[in-house]
Amino acid sequence: MIAATPERDHQPDWPDGAAVRRARDALAGAAPLVTAPDIDRLRSRLAQPAFVLQAGDCAETFRDNTPASVADRVALLRAMAGEIAGGSGRPVVTVGRIAGQYAKPRSAPTESRSGITLPSYLGDAVNGEHFSAARRIPDPRNLVHAHEHSRKTLSYLAGSGVFTSHEALLLDYERPQTRPATAEGRFYDHSAHLLWIGERTRSLTGPHIDFAAGIANPIAVKIGPTATPTVLTGLHAVLNPDNVPGRLAFIFRMGHRRAYDLLYAMLSRITAEGWTDRVICDPMHGNTVVSPAGVKTRVVTTVEAETRAFFGACNDTGVTPGGIHLEVSGEDVSECVATDIDDAYLATDYRSACDPRLNPGQASRLARLVGELLSPHRESTPLREMAMSGT
Repeated sequence: MIAATPERDHQPDWPDGAAVRRARDALAGAAPLVTAPDIDRLRSRLAQPAFVLQAGDCAETFRDNTPASVADRVALLRAMAGEIAGGSGRPVVTVGRIAGQYAKPRSAPTESRSGITLPSYLGDAVNGEHFSAARRIPDPRNLVHAHEHSRKTLSYLAGSGVFTSHEALLLDYERPQTRPATAEGRFYDHSAHLLWIGERTRSLTGPHIDFAAGIANPIAVKIGPTATPTVLTGLHAVLNPDNVPGRLAFIFRMGHRRAYDLLYAMLSRITAEGWTDRVICDPMHGNTVVSPAGVKTRVVTTVEAETRAFFGACNDTGVTPGGIHLEVSGEDVSECVATDIDDAYLATDYRSACDPRLNPGQASRLARLVGELLSPHRESTPLREMAMSGT
């Protein structure tokens, strides 16, 4: 068995083709997780001048899909939305990384521990987190389990006002849930309200962008520091050729040290072309570091620095800040550090199955900062200096 590789567009190498076909057939026959009218409702909200809070787990797990866990996450998202709206006076659209974020692309196809090498953990929709040969074999039945767990989560979310989103990574999961849903024959991916394409799979010649171009859902694309304004031009031409408000968002994840200059170039292109595409800041994924003990973490002050850089670049280019994209936990985890990397602190309650998440205290602090930066009464002059200095 060959593990997933970048050359294979980060798709699992399922060992049993017949089992994959059975999983696809089951998903194709399953009831939609979200409806076309609700997808259109989010798209209409995104066409308005509201601010988007998109936040939740790095990688959801089946074991944590409980009413209490979902309630904790929703309570945090609502509190953060309240902080941003209260500080800025702008309406907030809340979109969770929830009810489907069960797959993750990884930087390496294998993982080694104590001389043993196994396929990397790719999320519960593919294989198991436990480091054993049996659990790390990709199992297509997990695609169906992911759908079942997403339906459970949606039942817990009922009435919460939170839209759902996840990375459209596993095409064996997304394609069977994509169906025509209107008289005009537009296709909707019924797995979530909003889908995003990751930094690793946004190639214009790859299958993920081709898939995203064919669905009516709102689409976002992660943009990292290797991208250029020309990359944005190509993505806009394919994903939003008619320049429709609410259709496309760019989620920038640059790393705090270069964020302002990189963003300034990107946003200048958006301004020059007159695109309606939303711009969203992801201040987390470009700021992951490894502690002396080998633990992945993020320093809150660098997350804040990239957030300031984003707002500074928006101010200086005349682009409206459109949202913030975060990985957060509803529990008091110890995965991100305040200012200094501290392995003793990280060891107290590190639970993430993949990347480090902000705990409620850290997330609330960042939401307050966003509210302040977004406020129409803020002083805009010093933002560039603040962004560059990291203060």
